[in-house]
Amino acid sequence: MKVDTKILTYIENVVETASLVKIDNIIIETDKVRAVNDEKTAVLFQNKGVPALPFNSIGLNRIEIFRSRYDIAKTTEQFEVEAVMCAPTPERPEIFVRALIMKGKGFKIDYRCADPATIQSPRVLTDVSKYEVKMTPEAVLLMSKGVNAMGAEDVTFIGTKNSVSFEMEDVNKDIMSYKFANGITVQDDDKDPHFKYTYAAYYVLALFKQNSDGHFHLTTKGMMKIVVNGLDIYILPRV
Repeated sequence: MKVDTKILTYIENVVETASLVKIDNIIIETDKVRAVNDEKTAVLFQNKGVPALPFNSIGLNRIEIFRSRYDIAKTTEQFEVEAVMCAPTPERPEIFVRALIMKGKGFKIDYRCADPATIQSPRVLTDVSKYEVKMTPEAVLLMSKGVNAMGAEDVTFIGTKNSVSFEMEDVNKDIMSYKFANGITVQDDDKDPHFKYTYAAYYVLALFKQNSDGHFHLTTKGMMKIVVNGLDIYILPRV
């Protein structure tokens, strides 16, 4: 089965976005994309705008291997990708992709896909957005410099109805802080909005750098949602 250009572009976008937060195993289904990294600190969950697939699902693992092979193949003349389907059985009637064969003029390279049933990822995500905050390019730049200056692995976001700031702490308890927003947009009837959540700085920065003047959301359970390349990425708070 030949995979059309629209589906290939979407798969490439999903893979490139997932790699920002070290996600290495992805399930793309007919109505959603779902994945989580090995550390269980970042989740990709998208159930809107997923293009109609000619198969039930595809499981992608070894993401860097997929990217390197795809990058080679797409530079060749007459580039195309063929999906090899797994034959349905009475026990497993779902049709999923067993392998992708990337072809060009005089060229062929295989990529074996994962069985989606073997990939651990959330099937649903019921947590809803509670706060919306505007980020700024200056805040992202200072956060990036602060990680190096403070030797910080974490970044803490603190919000009240009047302001939002982030802070970092080094091993000697020295603190760097920066106020970057005046107030929070509250998405429920909270009369006294406030929050304080800590996240892995590496993942937060990797996503903010893709859209430094966009918005981020915080859910009722403290997950930070950032939309990158049209996909919803959630960073889980430190416990």
